Amino acid sequence: MPSLPSTLKSARPGLIHVLAIGGAHQLPHIVPVACELERRHPGTVTVFVPRSADARAVRDLAATMGLPLPALVEMRLPKALNAVVPGFARKLARLVYWSPLLRDAEVILCAERTSTILPRLWKQCPPLVHIPHGAGDRAVGFEKRFELFDHVIVAGAKDRDRLLEAGLVTPENCTAAGPIKLAAMLRTGIHRAPLFANDRKIILYNPHFTKKLNSFDVFAKKLIEAVLRDGRYNLVVAPHVRMASRWSPARRREWEALAVPDRVIIDLGSPRCNDMTYTFGADLYLGDVSSQVYEFLVRPRPCLFVNAHDAQWHESEDYAMWHFGDVITPDADPIAAIDQAFADHRAYVAWQKERMRYSIGGLDWKPDGTPFLAGGDPIDLAADTVSRIAGFQPVPPMART
Repeated sequence: MPSLPSTLKSARPGLIHVLAIGGAHQLPHIVPVACELERRHPGTVTVFVPRSADARAVRDLAATMGLPLPALVEMRLPKALNAVVPGFARKLARLVYWSPLLRDAEVILCAERTSTILPRLWKQCPPLVHIPHGAGDRAVGFEKRFELFDHVIVAGAKDRDRLLEAGLVTPENCTAAGPIKLAAMLRTGIHRAPLFANDRKIILYNPHFTKKLNSFDVFAKKLIEAVLRDGRYNLVVAPHVRMASRWSPARRREWEALAVPDRVIIDLGSPRCNDMTYTFGADLYLGDVSSQVYEFLVRPRPCLFVNAHDAQWHESEDYAMWHFGDVITPDADPIAAIDQAFADHRAYVAWQKERMRYSIGGLDWKPDGTPFLAGGDPIDLAADTVSRIAGFQPVPPMART
């Protein structure tokens, strides 16, 4: 095993191991909890990351929130092993290779489900706690591996109810703590710099990365061309960060070349794709099946969805989000559909708010539309749960004004 950083503590009862191995988009859902646990129980938390870039992102998040930084370990593989393991299998390879150390803790916390390999590898595995990243509706968010977790912490009643109905969790081992990422953003402030130096309305196009479900190949260029030709809107094309992560440099350059200053932003994976810059800053959400629509609707606004795969969606829980706005096919006129979505929004506001309250625990709005979280802070509630499972004595949350 590679030599470990000096910050890694020797194994002893009470350690909490946090697996932050699913990508930068997952970090805001789990790192705030890791940092809060480190504040309450100094010297007990270690965050495991696959790359130095992820370690930097963890440091940045801790600093932004003003919380202590846990110990960090980069899960490097031996050169010989790294050379033969294909890229898509490296997450699993890291888990297997590092598993003797990972299991030497009182509890393991993770934001992805590949980590369920650990209890299958080791009969004596510490409790595995899962915080899903996002509150989307796709069936993959409610799959069989949930049964392998000792506890699941979700964003709201919607996900808890669906997991219970599927028999994947029990009332005792599933906690609806609230939206951890949103709680972190509200702590640090939701105001962002303007995306464009003009007052045109901003369209956020946020296709999912799954090729068989998204609309990107059949709709993206058509949308860009239509927005530029029409001249009344700004456009942000910010797909799920996984979509372009394995594109060739040439393909990335081809798409990035379609950006137009103060008209069109093409963002294929910058930090602004993950920190709610675009979901807070846009006036209309245009997408397909990405869970980021739930981040967008923290402030109810018009939505528009592209059914690019002839989905029979009306009665399917997997497409519940498509009831937030109009649904079009790829051959629709993008501008006419956008105009109509703005005009139709009043008909969807009540349902957007009702569904968001069900999906995102504690979410409510001030009279001016500013979102806030009523009740307990999700980061504190999640940290309470992990602390209890790890056997720690209760520690009061940090006082905040």
